[in-house]
Amino acid sequence: MGDAGFFKGTSADQDSRFSNKEKKLLKSMSFPPEFDQKVDMKKVNLDVIKPWISNRITELLGFEDEVVIDYTCSLLEEKDQDPKRMQINLTGFLESKTQAFLSELWNLLLSAQNSVGGIPTEFIEQKKQELRRKQTQEDERRNQRDSVMDTIRQKKTEEFDALQEAKKRSSRFVS
Repeated sequence: MGDAGFFKGTSADQDSRFSNKEKKLLKSMSFPPEFDQKVDMKKVNLDVIKPWISNRITELLGFEDEVVIDYTCSLLEEKDQDPKRMQINLTGFLESKTQAFLSELWNLLLSAQNSVGGIPTEFIEQKKQELRRKQTQEDERRNQRDSVMDTIRQKKTEEFDALQEAKKRSSRFVS
């Protein structure tokens, strides 16, 4: 009974069943180099990013999952974002597509924090291309409409000239 002051066994810190699983995952997983850069979410316009998140997750999953979309957005609204932890947390939902999705998202966030208005330059370029495409389509429609109108005017002029010619001929025969 001389060892009554000592406890036998192991503590929770020593037992591997109670270790921090997230810490182990962080050490064992590979992450893209852009995850080492921090994003200042105060400079990012999340209202522009959220529709992209929704569309991209729907595209990756093959169906719209509001829970995953809202969870992803809530992860971005936290005070300190860590893309590595975000990847671990989203892996259960997106599985093998998580790293590609988060890499795209993080690049957009990095781009947004460096641009005016907190909008990623990729989105601005896409919008410019869309506007150029619409303008081109509108120009093509206008040219087509003008061409049709020119054809109609030409036919009307030809009909009018033919009618005038017919009147001249008929007036020769009447007198």
